[in-house]
Amino acid sequence: MVADPTPSIARAPRLPWLDAMRGLAILMIVLYHITIAIYGTPWFAHPRNDWPDLGVRLAQIRPLPQENLPAFLLANLFRSIGWLGYQGTGVFLVISGFGLTWALVNRSREAEIDRRAFYTRRFLRLFPLYWVGHFFFLVFNNLANWRPFSPLDPRFALSLIGLRFLPEVFHFISPAWWFIVLIMQLYAVFPFLWMALQRLGLLRFWAGAVLITAVSRGIGFFLLPVDREMWSRGLLFPSRLAEFALGMGLAWWAAGEVSRIEGLMRSPRAWAGMLAIYGAGLSLSFTLPGATIAPMLITPAAASFLMLLARDLLPWLKGFYRGLSLLGTYSYGVMVFHQPILWAFIAWLWPFSMPLALRLGLIGSIAILTFIGSAAIEWGTYRLLQQRPLNRIFSHPGSYARPPVHVRHFPL
Repeated sequence: MVADPTPSIARAPRLPWLDAMRGLAILMIVLYHITIAIYGTPWFAHPRNDWPDLGVRLAQIRPLPQENLPAFLLANLFRSIGWLGYQGTGVFLVISGFGLTWALVNRSREAEIDRRAFYTRRFLRLFPLYWVGHFFFLVFNNLANWRPFSPLDPRFALSLIGLRFLPEVFHFISPAWWFIVLIMQLYAVFPFLWMALQRLGLLRFWAGAVLITAVSRGIGFFLLPVDREMWSRGLLFPSRLAEFALGMGLAWWAAGEVSRIEGLMRSPRAWAGMLAIYGAGLSLSFTLPGATIAPMLITPAAASFLMLLARDLLPWLKGFYRGLSLLGTYSYGVMVFHQPILWAFIAWLWPFSMPLALRLGLIGSIAILTFIGSAAIEWGTYRLLQQRPLNRIFSHPGSYARPPVHVRHFPL
């Protein structure tokens, strides 16, 4: 999700646009959360137990009437783009799978993982800032009188240890944190996914991940008495495995050859193909059977578009590009802190009468301040962990890659 502050286990070729791609993805997610606070959650791509008829779901995307043409264009453009922002989570899954695998394959496709070191590094990356977020919002929510909660609430303890996949904890404190716990689950199984990729090769690995994802989503949607929306987002990792595996497979395919990654999406034919796949996935997301496979079409296309922007187009805007890359570097902090702050501000602001452009401008200003504050807290948290005595308690385990014991043949 964000750049790992710990030293790399391998001298992998650097992809300078990857941070900007993360920045675009987190901007999509923030915009989505602002949009649903204003206009509500879209029915498409969000299967729910109380999903209305298809006609009602389609009617939701009708244009919103406004008092004049500029307001009409602003409101409908903002809502349409914002509603698509949920796709940023899928892009982050691809980036996460890619980043972990890119470091390994650039050392050796035969590399083995020291699980103890790997899990220690992932723990140090995720949990300290995640815990800081809990105590920050324990104070913030009660002071702002925004969904206040008690530290004695059992959900607080369950959330602290990462058990947010429990239905009663899924939306507690910050609904956006479901994604953090999904990443925790995928990190937990990554060493086993790496071994599967080594043994099966790329095509069979991808096929298996797609099959597991489609079957698990179908079981959750049609057979299990679970909340469909939670299951669709990633209550348990199998329902989003294919997107993470896509990133792993791309890194495996490139295997240190930067030119392969840099050559993706260079031709108009590739753009047209991704647009067709994206349109098909978005159309399928309006129905429950289609939603079982829609993310596996939408996410590859969305990731391709963001890569194209971050790699080829936005570098021309140097100042914006640098800011976007910095945002990507601290995107984990933004994910931890942004949603409750912005929702509390929107709830306070909404009763005041003002033009939509001014309202969105104020919300955007708070979002920028939230980005800065989140980055500062993230930087400060990891800086503090490097100081005594915390650096002894949270000591860095070193590299988690080990030389292979046996040389094997790895098919593509």
